[in-house]
Amino acid sequence: MASTSAGRRGTRRRAAAGLLVVPLLMAVGCSRSGDDAVAKGPGATGGNSGGTSPKAPVGSGGPADFGTLKDVCGKGDGKPLTKKADRGVTDTEISVTVTGDPGAPAQPGLGKEFFEMAEGFTKWCNGLGGINGRKIKLTKRDAALTNVGTVMTAACQSDFMVVGGGNPFDNDGVKARVGCKLGGFPAYVVGEESAKSELQDLAVGLPVSTTVVGAYKAVFAAHPDVKAKVGLLGQNMASLRPSMVRYKAGVEAAGGTVVYKEDVQVIAPPWRPTLEKMKQSGVEMLITTWLAVDSAAMFREMDAMNWHPKVIVSDASAYNRYTLAAAKNSKIPDTYIYPTFVPQSLGDKNPAVQKALEILHLADPGKDLEFFHMSGINSWLLWASAVKDCGSEVTTECVLAKGKRANWDAGGLFAPGPIVETKDVRASDCFTMVKPTAKGFEYDAAMTKPNKNEFFNCDPANVVAVAPGAPPAPSTSPSSEPPGTPPPAGNTPTSAPPSTEPPGGGEPPPAAPPEDVT
Repeated sequence: MASTSAGRRGTRRRAAAGLLVVPLLMAVGCSRSGDDAVAKGPGATGGNSGGTSPKAPVGSGGPADFGTLKDVCGKGDGKPLTKKADRGVTDTEISVTVTGDPGAPAQPGLGKEFFEMAEGFTKWCNGLGGINGRKIKLTKRDAALTNVGTVMTAACQSDFMVVGGGNPFDNDGVKARVGCKLGGFPAYVVGEESAKSELQDLAVGLPVSTTVVGAYKAVFAAHPDVKAKVGLLGQNMASLRPSMVRYKAGVEAAGGTVVYKEDVQVIAPPWRPTLEKMKQSGVEMLITTWLAVDSAAMFREMDAMNWHPKVIVSDASAYNRYTLAAAKNSKIPDTYIYPTFVPQSLGDKNPAVQKALEILHLADPGKDLEFFHMSGINSWLLWASAVKDCGSEVTTECVLAKGKRANWDAGGLFAPGPIVETKDVRASDCFTMVKPTAKGFEYDAAMTKPNKNEFFNCDPANVVAVAPGAPPAPSTSPSSEPPGTPPPAGNTPTSAPPSTEPPGGGEPPPAAPPEDVT
């Protein structure tokens, strides 16, 4: 079958690369122990607790509400379908797939978080009556890294859509998915072919022509002495190098100077020589994607050398237990992560965070929220809201159309932003600043300087274009549009500086996109 051949092609093409990619996925893919809770705050239980949650925050709404999203699930009016349904939809049921890679031989548990959140959401929604009375029939499909095409073709046989998951080699599934008209609401995308493919709405997209700058400005304002001595540390793989090019553009747009840049091998990286070069270059602020993986060896070498940069900065992929283990066991410097979601530690102030944790606990009471949990629930909520709005005409065309939103924030869990056509995806104008400590991830309000929805710093100036044809900032403030409003059509791209991307573009780190888009 077409999908089988796609999987085989992916296996042949990436047999060696697959083993190299695996370390980059460990932070978000491995099963978690309870020794280091990912985030402390209301509802944080570690791995050995029964998962009892405290009282919900004031204003958390009814049982079917998710933050500001009202009646996400329920029996509805019970009307039968009024239009011929697409595959996988009946008067009583909607069949959907979630994908992950927990059966990957080289990395057991990869993407298990997607399955956990999908299971929790399905239990929560079905317990309320489903979506307009139609229960979700969930199938978890394990691509084991190299079989994405195969699982997509399997989903094509019975399912309405693929929701709330993702795969590092997602390009291999595009032909099968689009060919059978299988709609998608992925939790993350990696390959550019996948990101630009048809029949999907991206709650978290892949901005290849824009990059983050606001987070770097915030760090420079708090630590002006590091501005002229920035180092960039990435992974030496063709699909990963472009992300560091974008980071460099962001640093320079923020007024910083890069004095060191290296992409090191991903298997047994030479930490001592790398750190010695970093030290000799005078690096005082390190921007790296290595916090997306278990980088204990890097921190041990820093400790042994008695040298550390003054500041370390990473994207949301560092929102994991490995980063907290480093904070607990090593002498890490001031470290900042800039997610576009509200961290679990603020669950007592944000009903959406509390509800996300409660939903996750329906699948595993001992879990704390991590990046893949957050991106997963984001996509499930967008999909469910779109299905609900389609009423008795649950078709792929309708659901994808209803998924386009001028102002989407997953009920307050994520920063507000539009859900647009894939060609118009841009890095989020918003960020928060979170610090890993021995006690957990802590929100840094002084660094964030929030100006939107209590927790976010939002400004079009937080993003810069790095390639021609970069999409412009939204023409209207997100807060001025109701949550269900479609985005304005016909955005005309603004001019952009000459491209700093290598020919052919590239892919961001498979663990997570370098910049989150909401």
